Amino acid sequence: MKDPIYQDRIEKKFQVGISDDGVAGLWRDLSSFLPRYGLTPIPKITSVSSVYFDNKDYDLLRYILLIERRWILVRLRTYEDYGRSPEPISEYWMEVKTKEADRRKKRRFRLSRETLPGFLEGKDVEEQVLAYNDNGADPHLVRRQFHEARETVLTLGLKPILLVTYKRVAFQNDVERLTLEWDVRYYHVGTDVYFYDSFKYPVEEPAGKADKIILELKYLQGSLPAWFSGLQRRYPIWERDYLKPLEGMGFLFQGPLKHHKEANSFLQMKGAYMGETEPLG
Repeated sequence: MKDPIYQDRIEKKFQVGISDDGVAGLWRDLSSFLPRYGLTPIPKITSVSSVYFDNKDYDLLRYILLIERRWILVRLRTYEDYGRSPEPISEYWMEVKTKEADRRKKRRFRLSRETLPGFLEGKDVEEQVLAYNDNGADPHLVRRQFHEARETVLTLGLKPILLVTYKRVAFQNDVERLTLEWDVRYYHVGTDVYFYDSFKYPVEEPAGKADKIILELKYLQGSLPAWFSGLQRRYPIWERDYLKPLEGMGFLFQGPLKHHKEANSFLQMKGAYMGETEPLG
């Protein structure tokens, strides 16, 4: 399988103090700077889209806000080529991602468009999913992750709530990966999102848009790579605890979900959380 279905690594996020119109220049500079340190650029822009799930009481959101430095995210993710005409999505990644301090663990498997509804409804699609992932992945690991994800979705009563879309370019070697992400948009969605042909260009207006350019660094262990300090000398970069679904839900509770009985409570908790994780100087 081209992409790993299990990942355990350290992730750190950084905000870059430049405007959106500076992204192209930053990308060019990174493409000349990072290969010196063995990070190869992936020569395309990817449109990444994630549908985040929660239940009617927003328990996963509450867990993020109340449990310090720990969380669980359940999402459906797609990757589409930016700059090409949208094509019907044929496959998705079903992902369960957890955080313990700075370490992130991500478990995922692929779902075809045909098996997605059955999986989310708890129908017997296990063998179809195993066959669809039968191209290098450990079948025992796929089976376990299938059952864990399905149990999480069904037990917690999870439904699609938030669609996040953004553009990404990446640089990587065997142990490190740096991504540049921008044009982050947030949409309120329901189960009709399963029938979208493409997530790249939703027809409705977003509930909000991030005014941030984010660098995300992923590595296996130890401290920040030595080359990163050189990058910080070239650009205004500061570390921040930035979580897209948290920011996105803030936009929803100020917009399409503003009449929810706990909207103000969640916004206050989000404000307190973000106040504790302001960008470092």
